[in-house]
Amino acid sequence: MRTLIGISNGELMNMFYPEAVLDKLRAFSEVDCLEVGSHVSSEQLAEMIEPYDAYISSWGSPRVTAEVAAKAPNLKYIGHTAGTVVAVVNDDIYDTNIQVASANHVLAKSTAESAVALMMAGAWNLRGYASRLQRGEWSHNAGETVIGLSGQTIGLIGFGEISRNVISFLRGFPVRVLLHSRYCAPEQAAELGVELTGLDELLSTSDIVSLHSTWTKSTEGMIGERELALLKDGALFVNTARAQIIDEGAWITELRKGRIYAAIDVYHKEPLPADSPLLQLDNVLCVPHIGGFARHYKTAMGTFVIEDLKRFVDGGKPIGLVTREDYKRLTAY
Repeated sequence: MRTLIGISNGELMNMFYPEAVLDKLRAFSEVDCLEVGSHVSSEQLAEMIEPYDAYISSWGSPRVTAEVAAKAPNLKYIGHTAGTVVAVVNDDIYDTNIQVASANHVLAKSTAESAVALMMAGAWNLRGYASRLQRGEWSHNAGETVIGLSGQTIGLIGFGEISRNVISFLRGFPVRVLLHSRYCAPEQAAELGVELTGLDELLSTSDIVSLHSTWTKSTEGMIGERELALLKDGALFVNTARAQIIDEGAWITELRKGRIYAAIDVYHKEPLPADSPLLQLDNVLCVPHIGGFARHYKTAMGTFVIEDLKRFVDGGKPIGLVTREDYKRLTAY
């Protein structure tokens, strides 16, 4: 078989597919790679895709359009070395016999770890205490406390790979975990040790809220003025999903009141402008969309994609398989 790696970014290739990893692919496939630094369009991909049985992509790879698929009689598999596959295929790919898989299974672990890290940082007010120390102020043990994680109620909005991992990571803490999602059955919730609730109940009950929904037309702006007003005074809101799920104006207005805290990794405009009001608020911790940066998971994504491709070649079901139903739930932008 023949595989085309459609990644022209040299840094991504070095991270995901160093020679030792490529050798694993070469053990069962001929391998060609796009030239580093080239800017191959979908139209150009359509002209070169004909001989290939598998296509491996990542951030910035040329998209597999209907035209590409039509000119790929041998193509049976697309392995995306990233999370959502919406960036590389349209939903019409499911009208073909091409299987689509991604490394989201791995990347989700990194994002989940970052979400828990932001919970910890926010719950311990690390930004506030670090700023105070820089101003020459010390802590006052006799009268000060922080939220902390232990003993708190943590509400997760959205159920998928990331939420599953967050739940797993939180098992080491004495916490109560609430979950709002129409995609989690009561039996699954019981098995995971979480409580299914409505969105309003979760927002009004939780000490810490963590957003994990995907950004689609149905979720855009789902957290607005009414929902934010339900949060308890002193609650912490963590967002490692997408900023567009929260109404921007209502979000900034509520945070300016100073009654809640936030730890944020995603923004309506990225990179976040230096004059953003979010950067001026002492009750907000901002980090620059680093949820997928954990070295252990990020560098493992290429190996995962290759092992999943080998699993497919051997007649098995890829762990990272993205079905048509999965595709409908993915972040669309």
